[in-house]
Amino acid sequence: MSDMERLQAENEELRQENEALRAEIEELRFEAELDACHAAGLAAQLRAIIAEGDACANKAGHPLLERVSYTNDRTGEAMSKTKSYPLYREAFDAEAEECGIAEPRKYRA
Repeated sequence: MSDMERLQAENEELRQENEALRAEIEELRFEAELDACHAAGLAAQLRAIIAEGDACANKAGHPLLERVSYTNDRTGEAMSKTKSYPLYREAFDAEAEECGIAEPRKYRA
């Protein structure tokens, strides 16, 4: 095999690998977009549930929806969240750990 043929074969192999990687990136992008859609749907549900809890006269009947003050880990600002907020932080940190994200406090509210 001549140098030219070897280079052409190598080039073809790299082209095929590039195509496979592009397809994999598109698949991963689509999965990430679906995850974002799922998160948006869940966020909409949570906002509606929280709004309903805020409007309910029986606050004792919804202890996780009671409003309390927390501190935003990124900005240090005070914020009003429901008592369910620690569940968010715990789940965020667990997912971040699974993804290999160090110091998740830097990224979550």
